[in-house]
Amino acid sequence: MGRIEKRFDQLKAKGAKAFMPFVTACDPSPETTVEIVSALEDSGADIIELGFAYSDPIADGPVIQDSYAKVLESRRTVDDALSVAEGIRKRSSIPLAAMVSYSIVWKRKPAEFAAAAARAGIDALIIPDLPPEEAGDMFDALQSSPLGVVFLVTPNTDARRLERIVAASRPFIYYVSVVGTTGARIQLPGDLSAGVRKVKSLTDKPVVVGFGVSTPAQAASVAQIADGVIVGSALVRVISEHRRDGSRAIVDAVRAFAGPMAEAVKG
Repeated sequence: MGRIEKRFDQLKAKGAKAFMPFVTACDPSPETTVEIVSALEDSGADIIELGFAYSDPIADGPVIQDSYAKVLESRRTVDDALSVAEGIRKRSSIPLAAMVSYSIVWKRKPAEFAAAAARAGIDALIIPDLPPEEAGDMFDALQSSPLGVVFLVTPNTDARRLERIVAASRPFIYYVSVVGTTGARIQLPGDLSAGVRKVKSLTDKPVVVGFGVSTPAQAASVAQIADGVIVGSALVRVISEHRRDGSRAIVDAVRAFAGPMAEAVKG
C-alpha cells in the first residue's frame, strides 16, 4: 500500500477528508517550493499535488498558466521539478501526486519517466491529457512501478466511459467540478453533489474534487460529499501576489491561506 492509500485510510478511520493543495514546482524557485510544501503540511495539508510546468496546458486556467509560464521563462526543466519532489521527500513523508502532461511523459518515455518519478518520491501521476483508452503504454510502464495513474472525470462523462475511468484510475478518482479549465469560482455547480455521488456509487476508491474551490466555505461544502478537496488556482494566486516579496513572505502568506482551508475541509 502506497503513501496516498495509507493517508486516505488514516483519514477515513477518523471520519476526516483530505486537504490537497496544488503548487507549481519551481515557482518561484525549487527551494521556495520545498518551503511552501513544508508550510502547507504544517497547516494541515494531507496530500500535495505538484504541477509540472508545460508550455501548452490542457486543463489549466490563467492563474496556473501564468505560473507555468514563469517557470519556463526561468528555464527550469522537468529534472528541476523532479528535484523539488526529492527535496520534499528528504524532509517529509507527505504523499505527492504529480500533475503532468502526457507530452512530458511521452518525450522521456513512459517507463523512464515513471522510474524517475518514483525515485524522486512521487506516489501518483495525474495526467489530464491521457484518456484511459489510449493509456496502454502508461499501464505497461507502471506494471513494475509503485506509482498510480489518476484519470479525470467530468460532469459530462458518459456512463460507459465513467466505468472505464473508475476501473483504471488509482489510487483515487479526480472529479472535475466544472466543464472548463481550472480557476477560482464564485459559486460551484449545483449538480456537483449528484455527480460525485454517481462516481462513488461505482467504486470504493477515494473521490476527490478539484477545479474552482477557492474559499473555506466552498471547501467545507465539497468535503461534505467528497473524500478530498483540491485547492489550486486560489493558492497559486497567493504565491504569485507575493512573488516579489521574497520566500519568507510567500511562505507566511501560504500559511495564512492554507490554515483556514484545512480547517474547513476537516470540519
